[in-house]
Amino acid sequence: MMAESIPGGHYTLVRNPKFYLASEGLPYLDKVIFSVNPNGNTEQKDLQKGSLDALWSPGLSELKEYQRLKDYTLIYPLTYTGFEALYFNFHNSVLASHLEVRQAMSMAVDQQAIIAGALNGLGSPSCIDHSASYHPGFDPGAPCPIFDLTAANKLLDDSGWVKGQDGVRTKGGERLEFEYSTNVTSVLDNRVTIESIIQRDFQQIGIKLDIQNYSASTFFGPFLTGGRASPPSVAVAGRYDIAEFETGWNYDPDDSALLSCDQISPKGFNINFYCNHALDALYKQELSTVDPGLRQQVFQQIHSIYLNVLPFIVLFSTSSVFFSLAHKGTHNYLPGPFTDTHNIAEWWCDGGKC
Repeated sequence: MMAESIPGGHYTLVRNPKFYLASEGLPYLDKVIFSVNPNGNTEQKDLQKGSLDALWSPGLSELKEYQRLKDYTLIYPLTYTGFEALYFNFHNSVLASHLEVRQAMSMAVDQQAIIAGALNGLGSPSCIDHSASYHPGFDPGAPCPIFDLTAANKLLDDSGWVKGQDGVRTKGGERLEFEYSTNVTSVLDNRVTIESIIQRDFQQIGIKLDIQNYSASTFFGPFLTGGRASPPSVAVAGRYDIAEFETGWNYDPDDSALLSCDQISPKGFNINFYCNHALDALYKQELSTVDPGLRQQVFQQIHSIYLNVLPFIVLFSTSSVFFSLAHKGTHNYLPGPFTDTHNIAEWWCDGGKC
């Protein structure tokens, strides 16, 4: 129960005597204090002093520092539902009309380099929107694109896209130059590195990416939902052509909100502005059956469309990216896929006090 609320400071919760498992001695702890760190600049000091008992989802850039903390244990969630992807704005006529361009891009994404270089070895390779947490949903046999710059170049050559003196391909007055944007968060603070890896590899196949990033409020607000795209001949700053961000589903694997025709912005968050009625029919099927086996078959058909049409390209599964820390002597702190407090009633500490 909330005992004290200091906005921007801390929130104190105390034991609820009416908790449904109170007769079993739960919650174990009499009090839990949640500290607020609005500026994100005191965590390292608090950890070095040992004044924090647990920290949920710190940034990847400080991973090595966290690993050196002798009094803390790094904890990775057993399940996580998120995935990071590149999304294409189908208001951009070049991206929308040329499947071979999206295919070449999918072959130019080096997932291993991203995971090893930008994510410090964390994250998991994936090409679909359902992580291994989902049954039904997860499809270990999905035919993922293979990183192959030679094949990507050949595909674009065979499709008539010619490299100019600046190395950028053109065809019929259309140019393969796009704005590429994301928002940099405190958790996935290595997105700038991810962008540089993708920009480098796309350049090798004759595709130029102009990087321009935004705050979360702008990025997920007017920038994506407005859907203003660059013209076919040139990339324009402030336009949304290709965007990178993380998405995740809830306890149910339903992913119909992603690309349903009736979810196109501003009605929903289909910020691809992509409509496929065959996909809509499959969404209705997976939503109308409770049989896991049948539902899995439908999800595999949905994944097949994703991987053949490529309205987006999955970069990696964010499982193991969102690690947490627990002070030694703090027990049963087990972050779940959506929060670190799902089993807060079972937390306990050596000596009865953390």
